[in-house]
Amino acid sequence: MAQVPVGHKRTKMDENGTHGMQHPETILGPPEIDPSEISREHILGDGSFGAVYKGRCRQKDVAVKVLFKQFDEKSLRAFRKEVAIMSKIFHPNIVLFLGACTSLPGQLMICTELMSSNLEALLLNPHTKLALLPRMKMARDAALGILWLHSSNPVFIHRDLKTSNLLIDSNMTVKVCDFGLSQIKLRGVNLKDGQEGAKGTPLWMAPEVLLGQPFNEKADVYSFGLVLWQIVSRQELFPQFDNLETFIRAVCHNSLRPTIPADCPPTLSELICSCWQANPDLRPAFSQIVDTLNSIIVDCAIPDEAGAAYWKLYFKVKDQVPWRDFINTFCRVLQLTNELTPPMFDLLEHSRDKINPQLELQIRCLQAIISTETQIQGQTELVVTMEQFGKCLAWFGNLKVDGIAILEKICHTMSYGWFHGDISMPESEARLNAKPEGTFLVRFSTSEVGVFTVSKVSATGISHQRIQRIHGQYIINKKGYTTIVSLVEGESHNLNLLHPCGGSRFASLFRKQNLRGYVTV
Repeated sequence: MAQVPVGHKRTKMDENGTHGMQHPETILGPPEIDPSEISREHILGDGSFGAVYKGRCRQKDVAVKVLFKQFDEKSLRAFRKEVAIMSKIFHPNIVLFLGACTSLPGQLMICTELMSSNLEALLLNPHTKLALLPRMKMARDAALGILWLHSSNPVFIHRDLKTSNLLIDSNMTVKVCDFGLSQIKLRGVNLKDGQEGAKGTPLWMAPEVLLGQPFNEKADVYSFGLVLWQIVSRQELFPQFDNLETFIRAVCHNSLRPTIPADCPPTLSELICSCWQANPDLRPAFSQIVDTLNSIIVDCAIPDEAGAAYWKLYFKVKDQVPWRDFINTFCRVLQLTNELTPPMFDLLEHSRDKINPQLELQIRCLQAIISTETQIQGQTELVVTMEQFGKCLAWFGNLKVDGIAILEKICHTMSYGWFHGDISMPESEARLNAKPEGTFLVRFSTSEVGVFTVSKVSATGISHQRIQRIHGQYIINKKGYTTIVSLVEGESHNLNLLHPCGGSRFASLFRKQNLRGYVTV
């Protein structure tokens, strides 16, 4: 007689005449890992219930959360609840649960994917440069993770939302972690902490939780307002308090909140204030928070107001769009095509004889400077990213004021052999290496949007000088010019710009080159 695997029950003959077993899905719980399969390395952090280590499991690097050996029944219940919650939640912005050791006292562990760092460590590191745009994308990642929890049925409330519980992977994607204090509730029902007191980290707790009052998922919204504040300010939260009673009085009774930085965008400031309102009913849902963050991200990526409005109108909140879609809508906005003419992409591909050659060249120049190749479903496609579009406007013009002149500025600049576009400082130095004194090129700055750099060979080596574009003027040495070309021509003597450096990838767009090394159209 054949053996029945442990854990399976015999059933009646199935329709095929074979002895069936209970379907595996009816008996499977959280994936169980034997403690012998896990090896621990160095510690990554610790909390109230245990410590987190870097480890290995089944030949994969993992994070291992280990419950402290001296645990009580309360800790054990919290551990088992965390395992149960994590085994049911799957979302790109929630740390991936891999399995757990749940059966042996003293060897209770949870295995998750290994992340690179946490958001708190990144934000509070003074040596890490991080522009507002990537920080807002991180905020959106976190909001999407919590939205998934709040949209579940039953509802998951995180209850310990803070920047140290927002982990970052190697792609700078943020994922929510640590569900040891999370609670499950029916939609529309409020919860209340018991006699043991409020759960969570006091500095990040909503006032209603601190005061032991009924609460719901809006408590997470309050905590997220503080998360947003730290993302913007990159400062410690409430460093002035070292007494809990004083802190509770200030936050709950005097409505104290951190000071929002003066340079915070108004829409973001409004979102932060709405999240940490004292009245939970006035706080936004995470669906609204994500919508607002999407709009803020577009504004950060495209500082030009008309450019941001164009992107929101045609592409909503997409981070990138196909070149075909971009050029078709962009030419409609510039009134180069209309509802009575074919789309610009079709004209370029199939009816080039119907396009003015100069306009075609301008569009090819725009394509060269704004589009990138990417793999989509195994196919190589040209795309335009929101961020690159924003940079293009910052470099060359205001969409509302300049309109079609932006295309002319781009083409005119690219027609000169000294313009090399988006190359790095090391690449510019490699191109200028061993060239005679006075050899130069102009490129986009890699450190700041809207800034150009003149790289040149001087008597002491290769130097780099910034050119800022402020209110439509290109500024160098406190002098302003209307175009990059006029600046190079006007400052050629002062800056000793004698010999254009060859090697620009844009040269092939133009038909011939004159004796000075400038490409002409």
